[in-house]
Amino acid sequence: MRERRLFAALVGVGLLLVALAGVIAWWAWDSEPSTALDRPLVANARLTPQQHLFADAVHAQVEVVLDRGVVDPDSVQIHSNFAPYRALQKRRVSRKDVGRMTRLQYDYTVACMTAKCLPKKAGRVDFGIATVEYQRRNASTPESATIDWQPLRVAGRIAPGRLWQGLLRAEYRDVPAATYRVGPGWVEFVALVLAALFVLGALILILRLLPLERLAARLWGVIDRRSALERALALVRESSKSGRTDDGRKALERLSVELKRTRNPELAQDASRIAWSQGAPGEAVVSPLSTEVERVISEGT
Repeated sequence: MRERRLFAALVGVGLLLVALAGVIAWWAWDSEPSTALDRPLVANARLTPQQHLFADAVHAQVEVVLDRGVVDPDSVQIHSNFAPYRALQKRRVSRKDVGRMTRLQYDYTVACMTAKCLPKKAGRVDFGIATVEYQRRNASTPESATIDWQPLRVAGRIAPGRLWQGLLRAEYRDVPAATYRVGPGWVEFVALVLAALFVLGALILILRLLPLERLAARLWGVIDRRSALERALALVRESSKSGRTDDGRKALERLSVELKRTRNPELAQDASRIAWSQGAPGEAVVSPLSTEVERVISEGT
C-alpha cells in the first residue's frame, strides 16, 4: 500500500513537471523578446568559391531570415552591384516558411568575363556591400540593412610573362587609295543613259501595240466609223482638191494598198500608176478612179 502511494506521488510529480515544461515552452515561443523590434530580420552573404580563375562561375548567395509577424516577406528587396562581373543567369529566389519564421534565399551566378575585373596588384575583388530593403507591417516607410561581401581572389589563365604571345605580330601598313580604270561617276552616268534608252524603247513598243485611234476616240468622244478604204479615198479627194502633189501621191499609194486588201488588184494598179506618173495627179485624173472606188465600196456594203 505504501509503495503504491509512493508510485502515485512520483507519477504526479512527473506529470506536473511535464506540464510546467510545456507551459514554459509555449510562453517562450509565443512571447516576443524585447529585442525583436530592434532586429526584425537577420541576413548574411556568401561567395563561392573564394578563389577562381578568369571566366569561372561564381555563386553569390544572400540569405534572409525574418519574422512574418513583424516584416512582410514580399517587401524584401536585395540591391547589390557585381560589376565588372557579368551575370550568367537570372537571379533565383526561394522561400521557406517554418512557423512564424520565413527564410528567403537569393542566388546569383556571375563570372569575370573582361580584363577590367582582373586585379592588377593585390589580386582581390571587392563587391562592397549588399543592401537589404524591407518594411515592417506597422510602418509606412521602408528600412534597410547592409551586408558585407567577402573579397574574392581572381587570377588570369595566362601567366603575365606569356601575355606577349597574344599580341598581334603582323606589321601595320597603310593601304593605298582605291583606283579605277573607269571612274564611278562615268559608270553611273552611262548606266543611267542606258536605263533611260531601255525605258524609251519599251514605251515605243507599248505604244505601237496599243490601239491609239480607239483610245483617242474614247477620250475625246470622236469616233470615225468609216472603213480604211473610205478614209483612203477621202484623203485622195482632199489632196487633189488642195493641189498638194506630194500629199496626193501618198494618198493614192495608200488607196492602192487598201484596194489590194479588198482584193481589187486592177484598181490598186491604176491608183499606184497615177500616184507615180510624171504629171501631177489632178482632179481630172483622180475623178474616174474615185468613181470606180465608190462603186466598189457600195457593192461591198
